[in-house]
Amino acid sequence: MTTKKLRVILDTNWYVSATINRNSRRILYQLLTDDNLIILFSDEIFQEYKRVIVRDKFKKLVKPDQVARFIEIVISKLKRVEIEANLEGSRDPDDNYLLSLASDGDADYLVTGDLDLLVLQKTGQTQILTLSDFLKAISRKTQ
Repeated sequence: MTTKKLRVILDTNWYVSATINRNSRRILYQLLTDDNLIILFSDEIFQEYKRVIVRDKFKKLVKPDQVARFIEIVISKLKRVEIEANLEGSRDPDDNYLLSLASDGDADYLVTGDLDLLVLQKTGQTQILTLSDFLKAISRKTQ
């Protein structure tokens, strides 16, 4: 019996965290190499990542060549989804693209630390969870 692979979106904040924090990088690596998961991304996620990671507070933590290498390694493990939907629903309109990505990518989970998204709990079939809650949910599914 073949198990359906879970389709997961990691919000931009997890890529930023993994760029600057070893523990977050380890968790991201585990997710990217988990054969039961398909990690989805869109151009919008990486555009936001590139805008955020060059902020002054991160410049002293990570060099541009490290960012480029991180993107090169991570993007090879992700499945790109073209956003076509135009969903709304987040308190922060800048986050609505993630709701559209969830719909267009047929995502099972959207993993985020953003309260404007977490308050929704769900969009369509996609559960919106913190990383901690997501890790608990997938550990239950694999038991």
